[in-house]
Amino acid sequence: MATSNIQRFSTIATDPLRNFKYIAEFTPANQSVNGNAANATDFSTAIAPTVVSGFTSITGLGINTQSIPYREGGYNTTIHQIPGMTTFTPITFQHGTLTSNTQGIQWMRGLFAAAAGEGVALNGKDFRVDVKIYILDHPAIVSDTADLTSIAKMRFDVHNAWITTLQYSDLNAGDQNILFEQMTLVHEGLSVGFTTTNGATDPNGPTPLALG
Repeated sequence: MATSNIQRFSTIATDPLRNFKYIAEFTPANQSVNGNAANATDFSTAIAPTVVSGFTSITGLGINTQSIPYREGGYNTTIHQIPGMTTFTPITFQHGTLTSNTQGIQWMRGLFAAAAGEGVALNGKDFRVDVKIYILDHPAIVSDTADLTSIAKMRFDVHNAWITTLQYSDLNAGDQNILFEQMTLVHEGLSVGFTTTNGATDPNGPTPLALG
């Protein structure tokens, strides 16, 4: 007799993840590759070797593989489809503008220094980062970065990203709105990982996520 995964009553195991409980961690790309902070090139003076930040919204977590259609002689009723180039959607991070947070503009300045002909970012520092976006369990309280390894249920890994757009919301004396800062990043890869209910490997469940 066939079994069904549909249950009458909700449980913690069947509750979907929430989209409002998340935190992002930025690490210099070469530090992530080497796995050794001592051998890694320092990041921007305004962006520490690892930065954990909260954002109002994160959009653009997508992957698209183009299709290459072709017709085969003698079999002309349908068109074959083969996979082509894979592209990754630019990701936009938005948060309220804080006078104590200048990482965005410093990052853009470092990128401009490299693009202007110096070949490197500010003070010889790299401008590419790896970003880990942790989807946290709910309810959950984050007191420090170590908690991420125990309460994260899902993680997006963004590989070799760098800032391409920095934008601020419009100024209007007739409004009572918050001034927002938006950073758009382009990148070269997006990975997705999950944890099981107890953090252990479940052979019938999703691929466990190696955190840390």
